[in-house]
Amino acid sequence: MYELEPKNISYTATIELGVKTPELLVDSLNPERGSGETGTEVQEYLAGWKLHLLTICLCFSIFMPNIEVSIVSTALVNITNELHGFSETGWVVVSYLTPYTAFIIIWAKLSDVVGRKLALATSLVIFTAFSGACGSAQTITQLIICRAFQGVGAAGCFSIATVILFEMVPKERYPVYGSIISADVALAMTLGPIVGGVITEETTWRWVFLFNVPMGIATLIALLISMPAGFPHLGSTSKADLAFRNIFSPASFLRIDAFGTVLFLGTSLLFVTSLLETSTRFSWKSPVTISLLVISGVFLLVFLIWERYITIGPSKQEPIFPWRFVQNRAWMGMTLVSLLLGIPFTVLVVNIPQKFQLIDGLSPLQAGIRLLPYALLAPIGSFAANGFMSRAKSFSPVFLVLAGATLQLIGLGLYSGLAISKHPGKMQFGFQAIAGFGLGISFGTLILMTPFSVEAQDLATGTGAIVQSRQLGSAIGLSMAQSLMNSQLKSKLTSLLTSQELARLLQTTTAVKTFSPELRARVIEVFSDAYGLQIKVITGFAAAELLAVMLIMKRRQIKVG
Repeated sequence: MYELEPKNISYTATIELGVKTPELLVDSLNPERGSGETGTEVQEYLAGWKLHLLTICLCFSIFMPNIEVSIVSTALVNITNELHGFSETGWVVVSYLTPYTAFIIIWAKLSDVVGRKLALATSLVIFTAFSGACGSAQTITQLIICRAFQGVGAAGCFSIATVILFEMVPKERYPVYGSIISADVALAMTLGPIVGGVITEETTWRWVFLFNVPMGIATLIALLISMPAGFPHLGSTSKADLAFRNIFSPASFLRIDAFGTVLFLGTSLLFVTSLLETSTRFSWKSPVTISLLVISGVFLLVFLIWERYITIGPSKQEPIFPWRFVQNRAWMGMTLVSLLLGIPFTVLVVNIPQKFQLIDGLSPLQAGIRLLPYALLAPIGSFAANGFMSRAKSFSPVFLVLAGATLQLIGLGLYSGLAISKHPGKMQFGFQAIAGFGLGISFGTLILMTPFSVEAQDLATGTGAIVQSRQLGSAIGLSMAQSLMNSQLKSKLTSLLTSQELARLLQTTTAVKTFSPELRARVIEVFSDAYGLQIKVITGFAAAELLAVMLIMKRRQIKVG
């Protein structure tokens, strides 16, 4: 017997977006409700130990994929030096982020078809298995390939767990669970550099990936114990049985937007590949680079046309990006803000520890500690924003997004002024803190706004889209940053180093130790200038974020309360 908590729910529409505020979450496997259903309905929710165990399970499902973004930041230098691939540093992170980005919505839609429990369990198995494979990689190519499959599983862990957290509680508890999600992500990002530094110093970088294996197995077991079959249809046995019987039916799989999935993945992969490879193997004028960009643009155009067709046409497929989103200006503004948030975030998470290791000669742990002002203020900002909204009876969260974007721009602007110095002093940590606090406010608010900004039938897709756009921004930002780094090194070191010395340096930064003291100082200065340029570029994207917030503004704002 399940421990259930019946709730009488009747909500009033307070959202000026032209969308409906539902009495109940729409049946994810059978969204067409009877025409006779009106007024107040009864929806049952998990309670007691099952609710608490499932909450812990979902928190770990969100924590593991997100710590993998930041935990490698302090280990990257050691990883690429040992595997002789410093010039491929960007690929170690982007190969994870690209499928993570592409599959977030896909997993959410797949869970609509096969059920939340089976989809989350499958994604946990994939993530755990390829985490182990990453820890066993013997070459940089093997690691990059395994990271890609790890990213596929990570996307499912995050997106499905996020949807379940909103489905297992009534709407009045959304602010609390929204805070849990944003705090969980921020905590993962905070602990990542520290944990990565400790692991790299005390054991081997391989445990950066291997530690996910026992954690993933424990999370999978907790999921199987705590989540009832047929979730979220706890109040209707017939619906749960019907959902279970239909999991593997041909009609269910015909609903999956496979063509749209391929188009989106192709668009993302080709675009970030063109950015990463331009600075290492090709030039911007190269036919290969131009071809990648053109094909990526064509894929994007066809993707949009296809999504519009299956949204408004007779197709039974469910779009991974419904055309309703495009017609919702405020929602598109939220998506764009999320994308622009991702660009500076991941660049800083990778940039700061690397700079302290290469320029200042600090250990991975010491470098990770110096990232804390940025990473630690992010969860604090998220808690502050969600705590405020949970207490407000009626509040327009767009103003919190605006405040967060402003703080991030101020922090990055001040920090970029110091970034050109090899030893910028203690003020840099205060500027990091300002930027991190702003980031946390914006990200936490966007997550909480999502259920109030889309139709109930788009809850899974909308939640995935917000996270997906942030991860896409991360992949694009890191690709651009690595391209800038490689371009600067090649253009400024060609006159200082022989072709063999430069090639060796691009494979492993330990090569700098073989140079004379004078040459070593000049090479480190080039690295410092390249890191400074990265910060200036991402500050420009933070400024663009302020403009994107204006798209969310309406005469009557979105209300949370």
